[in-house]
Amino acid sequence: MNNSSICACFRCLVRLLIMRATGFMTLPRLLLLCCIALLANAAEIDPKLYASAFEVNHPTWTKIAELVAAAVPAGSKILDLGAGPGEPTTTMARAMPQHKFVATDKQPPMLEKAKKRTEGLSNVEHAVASAEDLSSFPDASFEAVTGCFVLMFVDVSKALAEVARVLKPGGVAFFSVWDEAALYSLTRAALKEVFVRKAWKGSVPPIPVNPVALSTTEPELARSTIEKELTAMQPAPLKITSTEDISYNMPLGTAQELCVVSFIYATPFDQIAAANDSSESEIKQAFCAVFEELAAVRRVSGKKDGNAKIYTLEKLQAPREEF
Repeated sequence: MNNSSICACFRCLVRLLIMRATGFMTLPRLLLLCCIALLANAAEIDPKLYASAFEVNHPTWTKIAELVAAAVPAGSKILDLGAGPGEPTTTMARAMPQHKFVATDKQPPMLEKAKKRTEGLSNVEHAVASAEDLSSFPDASFEAVTGCFVLMFVDVSKALAEVARVLKPGGVAFFSVWDEAALYSLTRAALKEVFVRKAWKGSVPPIPVNPVALSTTEPELARSTIEKELTAMQPAPLKITSTEDISYNMPLGTAQELCVVSFIYATPFDQIAAANDSSESEIKQAFCAVFEELAAVRRVSGKKDGNAKIYTLEKLQAPREEF
């Protein structure tokens, strides 16, 4: 952890201790949320933090495991990309002991978490690898490839090309992407609204981390879609055979706590403060006041916190050359 992160942690801890003193927050949750806030100051997602926060996505892991089980023959080998602390690898490996699994992530500390999570499972291997570069694996070496909320953060065309290369003929891939992430939507909406209410100088800055970059339902936020990426790849190495929507809630705490969690998107509060002759803490306080208001309205609406899509893709046979 660098000095900037240490200072950010101290500032966060002081603010949250005040919140705890007023009875809003328990100490364990306080410490977790303080760590989450560090993401805005970290170059990469902290493995300890991610291991604590990603558990809410277990419905997606379970669905991917079900799809894999129904698609591959006994004795198959499955590659899991961006497994982080070990999912959906662990869920799949426990449910399908007849298959072999390789959990990958580009961060070694993440894989250390995965090793602990998969401890005792003899059908799991681990390897450091990026979804964009699977050169450590030979051609046609897997019956299936999976990836849970990975493609939004990589070069999609490179990743899909590599997936097609390592899949055996007729192999399948399963990828989940966010169509809507309530926390991200609330963050964007609150930032726009507080700029209007406070008449802040400058324009509303973009939020660096975008979990809906491949959304099919929020085109104004998406940079592309899997459909568009495959169309642009000539010839396309994979085809979409089906999609399945999945929605669920994410119990991440109160509206106050959610605002702290929203700092995960690295909103440039420091830049806003500098442009408005204010302190970062004052800017965040104003932001959170609006965020909490909007979060309360959303909860009353009964909408789910996350709406995702799971793609099933099949490797296409390479066209035969004519002589």
